[in-house]
Amino acid sequence: MVRKVWIAFFASLMLAMPSWVAAGSHKGEAADMQLPVGHMWKHDGLNEQKWMEMVQTYTPEQADEWKKVLDERNALRQQLNDENVKQAIKEKCKKMKKEREAALDRLIDELANQKITKEQFKQELKQLHQKKRWMTKEEKQQLHQLHEQTRQAMENNDAEAMKKLLPQWLEHMKKKNERLSQWLQEVKQG
Repeated sequence: MVRKVWIAFFASLMLAMPSWVAAGSHKGEAADMQLPVGHMWKHDGLNEQKWMEMVQTYTPEQADEWKKVLDERNALRQQLNDENVKQAIKEKCKKMKKEREAALDRLIDELANQKITKEQFKQELKQLHQKKRWMTKEEKQQLHQLHEQTRQAMENNDAEAMKKLLPQWLEHMKKKNERLSQWLQEVKQG
């Protein structure tokens, strides 16, 4: 019985994390670029000017595409700063939290009533926990590697490495913009 109480407590604690964890930071974007990998990295990666300087130096043929992606990112950030959007985000996060709590209650009841096994409970709990993540564990590891490789290439003035890394960053930013745009649409639709 005590074990069941601890499982329920632990599971509810995991699901009761602040809603901004599920939704990404309301101040900009998800916290997927907040890795401490050098003095040039700001809260959300390098600033736009530094990105464009690197692009002009190493991959000038992609400058127009980079400009488009960075402009889109700025437009998305402006939408996030709108008070109506901020309120909609709060409401969406509250709703998501209630849904997670209801799903957890259902899981705990099913486990207590022996409708599911402990393994099924663990698996469903893991899936429930993953639903609130902006990025998968693998994506976070890839991003961390990309940060580290970029930092090393910048420190070593490795032009060949930068030519290979910048297109990867461009794809990452496109994907990030797409996720944020999708999130904003979901929030605005209620």
